[in-house]
Amino acid sequence: MATTVTAADLTVTITESYSLNGVTYGNTQSKLYSSEGKVLQRIMTVSTSDPTILNFGATSSAGSVLVGNYSYFRIKNLDDTNFVMLSLFNGADTFFYKLAAGDTFLLMNNEMDAVTGEAFAAFADITRIKADADTAACDVEILCVTT
Repeated sequence: MATTVTAADLTVTITESYSLNGVTYGNTQSKLYSSEGKVLQRIMTVSTSDPTILNFGATSSAGSVLVGNYSYFRIKNLDDTNFVMLSLFNGADTFFYKLAAGDTFLLMNNEMDAVTGEAFAAFADITRIKADADTAACDVEILCVTT
């Protein structure tokens, strides 16, 4: 199959702007991801039963991204009241993160390690991201970009 999709660059820009007592703080940072060719974006409802929202694997298919082509992932909690507990699993370890109402979480690469204590073990590719709504189902928006 010959594709008609033309890869393009993705620019992620984060701007912080804060003024306190007449003094302005903050900065603008940008990161360029070159020649990206695939995007998965959707709004979905996550329940209180820990549903998988994205898998990273050896192939790209429905709900799964080819781990070797991963570039960028963003999730935003669209709920105005309840938090969502994210769990990122790398095949051995799980990292948990509380995503408060209205907050956004970015993954600018897909390697992680989670340990008990302070000793680092080794980075490994994330294989699965789950989202568990706290009190009631929450809508989230995800965006995943790959080469």
